[in-house]
This record gives sequence, C-alpha cells and structure tokens, in this order.
Amino acid sequence: MDTPSPYQTPQTQMPPQPPRDVPDVMLREPGAIKTFGVLHLVIAGYGILMGVISLVSTIFFQGLSKSLTTPRGAAGPSGADQEMAMMNYMNDLKVYTYVSLAFTFLLAVLLIIAGIGLLKGRESGRVMSLRYAWASLVTKAITFAITIAVVMPATKRMTDTLYQGLPGKMGDTMGSLMQYSQLVTILFTCIYPIIVLVVMKGEKIKEYMAARAAA
Repeated sequence: MDTPSPYQTPQTQMPPQPPRDVPDVMLREPGAIKTFGVLHLVIAGYGILMGVISLVSTIFFQGLSKSLTTPRGAAGPSGADQEMAMMNYMNDLKVYTYVSLAFTFLLAVLLIIAGIGLLKGRESGRVMSLRYAWASLVTKAITFAITIAVVMPATKRMTDTLYQGLPGKMGDTMGSLMQYSQLVTILFTCIYPIIVLVVMKGEKIKEYMAARAAA
C-alpha cells in the first residue's frame, strides 16, 4: 500500500480533477431538449392527422353535404338551400384550403426534423426548431389577414342562409361566433411556436448545444 510522501504538498495528494476547459454544462442536458423533441413529434403527428381529415372532407364534401342539412320548416331555409350555401362556401375557399393544407404539411415536416434533432441532442434540432417557429408565425400572420379578408365574408354568406329564420338575433349571434372563432383559433395556435422561440433561445440550451458540438 502506497503511503503519502511527507515531501508532497497537500495539493499533490488530492484526487485527479477534470480539465478546466470542460464546461459543466456538458455534464447535464437541459430537460427541455427532450421534452420539446417529443412535443414536436406529437404536434406534427396531430397536424398531419387533422390535415388528412380536412383534405378528405374537402374532396368528398359534396357527398357529405346532404347529411349536414337540417331543414327547419317554412321559416327556415330548405335542405337544398343549405346544401347550396355550404357548397358555395367550400368553392369560395377551395384554393385557400389547399394552400393552407400544403403549409400545414410543410410545418409538420419541419417539426419532425427538429424533433428528431432535439432527441439526438443536436444543434441542428435547435436551429430547425427556431426555423419552424418563425415559419409558423409568419404563416399564421398571413392566414389571419386572409381570414379577415376572405374567409370571414364567405362564412357570413353561408351563415346568413343556414341560420335564416331563427328567432330574434340568434342567427346573427351564431354567425358572428362562427366567424370570430376562426380568428381566436389562429391566435391560439400561435402559442406553441412562441414558446418554442423563447425556450430554444434560452442560454442554457444554447450553451449546452455549443459545448456538445465542440466536444
């Protein structure tokens, strides 16, 4: 058994220390990296699923429209009027719908790439997350403007027919709710990309990714 030399200073008897140039941040990965990696994949999968449902509904809407009509007697619109109103609505928004679906699938692809990158602890995952967030917010800003200029007027034309004959101002109220709920939905979908921007720009994640890339 080796015995400490009396000629050694206390510092030379200390156990080996890690190199000073190894940053502590490399020793612990921020939990947000894996968390957002999983969230990216879940939200991307949900977006693709909803996009497929919307695409199928748009393609086969003419066959579904008959089952959506509910004639309300002499005071309300006939089933044929309701069906025509819904078909006109879908035709007015057909181009917008297809373009919107294309961007939905594109954003989902960005999320999948970003999610896989984050789960592997790569800087490219953080960068792609930021690209997704900015692309998503720009897309939603454009969608918000188009909704005000195109979608809401088309919705009003449809609801004026569908809710015709309702007592009092119930028809106007329901029509307004249907129109403005579209704007609320767009604003709600801005929450996640904003959170992604804030988290992925955080110093802990940036330092960890930089240290990992330099290792």
